[in-house]
Amino acid sequence: MAAKGESLLLCKCGNPINVVELREQSRDKAEAIHLTKTPAGMSQWLKDNYGYEVSRKQISNWLNRGKLPSSKPVDDGYWEFNIREILALAMGSSGRPA
Repeated sequence: MAAKGESLLLCKCGNPINVVELREQSRDKAEAIHLTKTPAGMSQWLKDNYGYEVSRKQISNWLNRGKLPSSKPVDDGYWEFNIREILALAMGSSGRPA
């Protein structure tokens, strides 16, 4: 793991890794990933995949308060959630250490 501010890191195989570029690529990929779920479904997904205990009501509150600006309503209570946004909020509100 590269420390903050480091731009290069040596892989175990000996090849240099451009850390800044890798972080940008990872961030871009995370921005592009969405999941279509209900708030209850997203609550369960966060618990199953990351161990974050976030209630359906909390997710609905985030949506209503505009804390998930990239998330869009789809139909019949389903939302297209931006994974990066929902994970950032879940990490900050869950009782589980990051």
